[in-house]
Amino acid sequence: MNEYSQPVILSEDDADRRAIDDLTRQAKAQSGPMAVLTRARRDQLKAEVAAELDFARALRRARLELLDTLEVALQASSPLTVAQMTDEQLLDLILRGGLGLAIDDFIDQQDRIREAAERALTAVQPDFGFSPIASQIDQIQATSAAGVFDDVILPDFKAAIRSAISDVSLDVPVDVAMSTLNDRLNRSEGKQLTEVKTRISQYGRSITAAAASAADLDFYLYTGPQDGITRPFCQALVGLVVSSKQMGRLNNGQGLNVLTSCGGYNCRHSWSPVTEGFVEAADLPKAKQADIFKANRGARRR
Repeated sequence: MNEYSQPVILSEDDADRRAIDDLTRQAKAQSGPMAVLTRARRDQLKAEVAAELDFARALRRARLELLDTLEVALQASSPLTVAQMTDEQLLDLILRGGLGLAIDDFIDQQDRIREAAERALTAVQPDFGFSPIASQIDQIQATSAAGVFDDVILPDFKAAIRSAISDVSLDVPVDVAMSTLNDRLNRSEGKQLTEVKTRISQYGRSITAAAASAADLDFYLYTGPQDGITRPFCQALVGLVVSSKQMGRLNNGQGLNVLTSCGGYNCRHSWSPVTEGFVEAADLPKAKQADIFKANRGARRR
């Protein structure tokens, strides 16, 4: 699933580079706080892309290390003993098999996203930031990391390992079972990474939304690439200021919260909370009902 719509088809890496390059061009054409805000959003997108790439590498590394760890466990014990492992023991096996390092990498990347998101806030108003709600932001960060692993990665790993152990207990050779396990985890990787990519973006938007709420900000500027190949929902909104009430009427057509998911899966846009003073100083256009209708209509056409 890709933010970019037909007939233009780009790889995810090409799409990321194109979006980052476009934001860089936008910032160069701007001045003052607006340029600072756009650069901060570009840096946030860079951090999110880096998190996605690092996570993909860590996941593949974890898969290979897990295969070695499980094979050793099966050869050291009877298949029945391994098959009787509790969920807690299985989780420990998975974490020792390399996924624990992937979790650490993910948390490190979250910190970079957090820093870029905070810079975007302070571009709007210097005294904005995450300090007043640090504990809430920490909780969002912890929940995000736990959700990625508990809801997305671990269930696939556990099911695949249980299946491999069952095969070995039925006299399937260990090397054959490991090859099947590798294939199964490899096939599920694309789905996992799509979900992880979305949750990484949702994390940045969620902490921004929490700060906006704490500061009683009611207006959001829709920021992101304007390269003409983004989905119609986003094309209708980029560069416009949307009120909280208007956002409540937006529907990205994918069943995802617009505030934290913008245009939906793999979307590279974001909401930047802005003050009335910032809107006036930067001469930003406010969305009209026709713009909201156009965005929703574009989402339905996908």
